Parts: sequence; structure tokens; C-alpha cells
Amino acid sequence: MRTPGRTLRSFGPAVVLATALAGCSSTGENSFQKLGALARFSLLGAEDAAAQPELTRAQLNQIPSATIALRLGNGPRTFLVPLADNGGYLNYLDTVGTGLVMLGGAVTGTQALGQDLQAVRHQQDDPVARPAPVAKWPGQVYRDYQFAQRSGAEYSITLLCVFERLARETIEIVEINFDVVRISEVCTNAKRQVVNTYWVEAETGFIWKSEQWLGPFLEQATI
Repeated sequence: MRTPGRTLRSFGPAVVLATALAGCSSTGENSFQKLGALARFSLLGAEDAAAQPELTRAQLNQIPSATIALRLGNGPRTFLVPLADNGGYLNYLDTVGTGLVMLGGAVTGTQALGQDLQAVRHQQDDPVARPAPVAKWPGQVYRDYQFAQRSGAEYSITLLCVFERLARETIEIVEINFDVVRISEVCTNAKRQVVNTYWVEAETGFIWKSEQWLGPFLEQATI
């Protein structure tokens, strides 16, 4: 599926997220502060999980870092904070050990979600991993997704992903509205087809919301 002469970067660092507590400072203090603030929110409504309130902007402002929400399929949401920056790869973790590695708006690794995604290799001009104004997005890119079998053997899945701009929309994220462009991405090879969706700030390429494929054994992730 790879076209001749197309250059892909090597796989990004497959960082073990559980070690990220020591990654932000020599003492790890900042990481504990972030997780502590996240834990305080997580305890709200703990006696009745179904009644747990939505995260408010006031609560979000009490967490001393950018915070993302993760939902697999129709499952419950979990909130994650970045604990380490490894050359642009941000390591996010929640209070129970669920983790994501993000490069730009792209998920490049997971932890404790099942048969985890180990790494993703992106083209240099992949706008999901390296934000660019929507007007400059290429028509298509190749990606290699790396996984580990239960035996420990590694394998990869290469997909050709084609972008389609669908509509301008306004979305609400924790009490703030964002004007975005909704972009669909259809990724295929000889054996499979998957669809990702991105809600993108047109001028900067920043992805405020996404629905992404994490591999053949995990449900679609909403971030």
C-alpha cells in the first residue's frame, strides 16, 4: 500500500505511561498535583456513578493542565491529564492507569485499554499529527499502526487515509463554543476500512474533538 518514494517517519516512542509521573519534573510534584486535581473531580458522585455530574468549566479550571476526555464506544468517559512530553509526544494518564500517547491530534499509543496500540508512524505532512490550516491539508496520507500480539510478537497495519471536508459546524466543549470544520477520513487497505472524524479549527488545524480508530480489537475512541 505504500507508494514508491514516499517517506514515513520512524515509529514514535512507545512510552510506558505508568513511568510518566517522574517525567515532568525532578520530583514528580507537578504530576501529582495534576492527578490530585483530577482525582478530586472523579470523586464527585462516586456513591452513584450514574448521577456523577458533568465536568464544569469551573472544575476544569482547577486542574493545572490541559485535560482531555476519552470515551470508548458507548462506554463511560474518563478524563486524562498530560504527565510527560517526549519530543512532542504527550503522555496522558487518568487516575486508574488508563493512558494515551498523543502527537498533535493523533492517538499514537494506548495503555490499559485491552490489546493496546503500541505506536503509529506518520508522514511528515500528516495534518492530524502535525497541525496545519485546513486549506493546506493533503488529499491523502499513509499511516502504519503498530501492535503487539499476546505472544509478544509485533505486527503493523498500513492504511491509506483519504480526507473529505464535510461541513462547518459549531460544537460545545465544557461550556465554550468552537467554530470548526468537520472532516471525515476513510482509511483502507486490502482487508479493512475504517472511518475517523475530526472537528478542526480551520485557521490553525487544531483538532478540538475526534473519533479515532485504535486498532482491530478496540472500540472507536471519542476524544
